[in-house]
This record gives sequence, structure tokens and C-alpha cells, in this order.
Amino acid sequence: MTVQTYNELQDFKKNLEKWIDEQIQSNKINQQAYCIFLSYGDSNQRCNVWNNVDTNIKLVVKRLLSFIEKIFEKNKKLLKFIKIDFAHNVEKQPWPSVVYQVINQEHNNHFRKGISLDENFNIAFMEQEIYGRAIIRGLRYDQANFFDEQNLNNAIKKKYPNIQKKITLDQLQFVWTFETYGAIYEANQFVELQSGDCQNGVRVLTENKKEHLTSLVENNANFLYQQIQENGRFIYGYFPAFDRELKSYNTVRHCTSVYALIESFEVKEQKEYWEKIYKAIQYAIDTFYREKQENVAFMIDGEKDQEIKLGSNAAAILMFTKYQELTQDDRYQKYAEAIANGILAMIDAEGQTTHVLHYPSYEIKEKFRIVYYDGEAALALLRLYQLNHDEKLLATVKLMFEHFIEKKYDKYHDHWLSYCTNELTKICPEEKYFQFGLNNYLKHMNFIKNRKTAYATFLEMLMSAYKMVNRLEEQGYKDLYDKAEFEKLKELIEIRSEFQRSGFFYPEVAMYMERPDKMLNAFYVRHDRFRTRIDDQEHNLSGYVAYVNYFKDGGYLVAK
Repeated sequence: MTVQTYNELQDFKKNLEKWIDEQIQSNKINQQAYCIFLSYGDSNQRCNVWNNVDTNIKLVVKRLLSFIEKIFEKNKKLLKFIKIDFAHNVEKQPWPSVVYQVINQEHNNHFRKGISLDENFNIAFMEQEIYGRAIIRGLRYDQANFFDEQNLNNAIKKKYPNIQKKITLDQLQFVWTFETYGAIYEANQFVELQSGDCQNGVRVLTENKKEHLTSLVENNANFLYQQIQENGRFIYGYFPAFDRELKSYNTVRHCTSVYALIESFEVKEQKEYWEKIYKAIQYAIDTFYREKQENVAFMIDGEKDQEIKLGSNAAAILMFTKYQELTQDDRYQKYAEAIANGILAMIDAEGQTTHVLHYPSYEIKEKFRIVYYDGEAALALLRLYQLNHDEKLLATVKLMFEHFIEKKYDKYHDHWLSYCTNELTKICPEEKYFQFGLNNYLKHMNFIKNRKTAYATFLEMLMSAYKMVNRLEEQGYKDLYDKAEFEKLKELIEIRSEFQRSGFFYPEVAMYMERPDKMLNAFYVRHDRFRTRIDDQEHNLSGYVAYVNYFKDGGYLVAK
């Protein structure tokens, strides 16, 4: 990745010239003018971007190589990350048309083109720069994007210090949009990046897919581990364009993030992580765990208006039981059992749940808040049952499933219910549960296939369904297996496991953010300001752990 010696510099220059020649030949690039962007920088600061344009590609390359030599002589540290991009598909567009496209995207931050303010690329920003500097941004995920005039002018001042004029957006008439062919330099070679559409700028896989995703799991687990502070509390997350830390907190996400970090050990255990994991578990007990009476407890949430969420109770049990499952150490079982009794108190005789209680009064605050709490609670009770074999837990889960089936909960394609159905059918292989598990994905396959965001829980849901379907024939349900569309399910798992990489901070994406070193190997949510939160790590980790460990058809897949 880095160019720090003279020999490395010479190798890089040769490889660079070769890469440019190959791009021109393979992509049949024949343009009136050629524009090349060089992104370069250290890991602890936003990268710099240099660009040059000319009708003669040889002149552009000559200037590029000369510029790289100057950087090498002046400050080798700035050649830690090196990315090269070749502009193509340049299109002159009326400014109001581009504004309209940005405002009316189906999902925020999915305008995947660069923009030049003039046809000669004197002021030009690639797509990654536009979002890294929040030139296009949103105030919330559910409010439309807009162009930020101040951020644009700040970006111009930083990138083009000789340009003194201030840009007024309302006075623009035309801009030139463009796409890029790009590559990042790693291990003395260029790694190709995809061009256009939703996976623009994401590296093309040239290695075995499972091997790549295994390393991705290990790297992301390390990122999540690094977010645990000395007191056991996570750094909750960031908006990475300007390294803004999220200040809120959430009991559910704390516990499920610990759960996922422990789960990553099913791919590779990192013994040095345990010290912080113990601190994170203890932080949950000390901060959130409250006993109402002997052997009945709840997890509280909220720092001002405190409440008890069904999902928080479930998340804590999932954390405790995952620890016990992997270590065979039952030190936390008493907490899980007390919280389970708290959950049972929130479920009525017909299997219906209450979602939120006031704390400390324990009065009902909200009968229903979000559908995911129900499946999460059922899974938590079932996971504890698999450890202590308390029949009332299994009976409650079965009662809850009667309610889920009656109310057609399969319409929600809920990942927690997919997890729970897989576990329940191991214990009670009844047709109605299998049918529910099939419906949970069969009715939504086209929606999932066509979703243009890296929606992490899809892979979790699909992998749990995959494990259940794998057992259908041996458990005597050949007819259900025939209805399962197993080949389509496997194809969908391949598609989503690939698409999910578009939400991962590879170096080629992280380098455009304020602090690349803090974002590397994290998962982010593009449509919510590239939000990088602990639960974004948790959901992606869990899905990829399941894929690496259980998906039999996983292998080499070139991204399209």
C-alpha cells in the first residue's frame, strides 16, 4: 500500500504507466481530453487529491509522474494511501437538472458521479471527494440531500488554494458530471475498483470470496474491539466526514455489539480481546441491570427519561448466552435467567408482548414500539432454553409463535424471527414453523434482490433461513424443501454478501474522510451520512460470520 523507498517509487511509476495504458486499451477510451486524479495521503488525515487534464494523455502522465516524485522527496508519509482515477463518461448537464437528481434520489448519498464546474476540470471533485467533504449532504436520513455551498467553497479552498473566487450555487448554469475507472495501490499492484452504479469505487474481488470475507470479519471485529473504552462503554459511533462522534447511547446496541464481537471468535478467536469484552459485559450489568425483586430483573435504557425496552432485555440475554455457548462458563447465567423472568412478565397468556415500560414505576409506556422486539425476545428465551432447558421458556416461545403465525409476522422479513425459527425447528420440527420460516423470505426475495442499500440484516435473515432449509429434507419435509427455492436463496445470499461490501470502509473509501485511521475496516450506512455506529458493525459481522462458517457454495465471485 505504501511507497517509502526509492525502489518502491520506481516500481510504482512503472505499474502506474502500465495501468493507465491498460485502461485506455481495455475500456477503449478515446476522448477529446484526458483527466487523471491522484488521491494520496497518510492514514491520520484526509487525503489530498491532485488532478490534471490535457488533450494529450502522454503529457498528463508526464505531469503525474513528476508530481509523485515531488511528493516522495517532500513527504513520503503522504504516499501511504495511493489511488488513481481516470475520468470518463463526461457529460455537460444543466445545474438545475443535477440539483433535481440529488434531491430526488431514492436513497440519500447515491448520486454516484463526480462533478466539474467547468469543462477543463479546473474545479472538479470525484464522487468520493463530494461525500468525504459533505459537498452533498443531508441533515437526516429521511430528509433529501442538498448541495452545501459553504462546504463546497471550503473544499475548493483546500484543494485549489490559488482559486480565490467564491462559488454561488444559484449562479451556476452548467456543470460537467463524470464517472471514473479507478484503482488503489496495494502490495506493489493496483487493485481494480468498480465503476458506476451502487458499488462505484468498491474493489473488485480477485481472490477467493470466502477468504476475503474471513479477513474482512477479522478486521471488522478488530475495529469493534477498538471501540470499547477502558470503562467497558463503546464509542457509540461517528459521522465520519468531519470525525463527529455520536453522543447518544443505547442498551440494545451495546449488548448486541458485545454479542457479535464474541460471535466473531467462531471465525477466529483473538484472546487479547477478552479483557475488554469482560469490561463491556460488566458495564452492561453495572449500568443497565436492575432487579425488581428476587430473580426478576430488567435492563434499563435512556439517560434522562429512563425506560425498559423488551429489546434491551432480549439483547442482554443474547450477550450472556453467546458468551456461555462459546466458553462453557455459566457465570452470567443467573443474570440471563432473572432478565428472562422479566421478559415473561411482559408477555401475556396469548403470547402478545408489551414493548416498553416506564422506569422505575414499571407502568406500561408503549404496548408496541417496533416489530423487531418480538422476534428478538423469542430468540433470547430460546437461546437460554438451549442452555438451562427450562420448559416454561420453550412453552412461551411456542405461544409467541402462535401469535406470530396468526398475525402473519412473516410479512416483516425480520432477521430476529429468521434466527428464532431456525433454532425452534431444531427443537420442534413442526411443519407450521418451517412454513413460517419459508414465508419470512420467499415473499420478499425480489425486494431484497433489488434493494440498493447495503442493508445488513438481509444477510443475517437469509443465512438463518439457509441453515433451516438445509435441514428440511433430513427432518422429513421434502415437499417444503421443494417449495423453498433453494437455488434462488443461495443466489440471493451471494448477491447480498457481495453488495454488503459497498458499505465497508476499505482504504479507498476511508481515505477521503477526516480521520481514515479511525474509519478503516468499519461498516457504514451510506444513506445516513455514512453513519458508522456499533450496531452497523454488529449486523454486518453476524451476517458474514454465518456466511463464512456455513454457506457451502461460497467462493470466487467477480463483482458486476
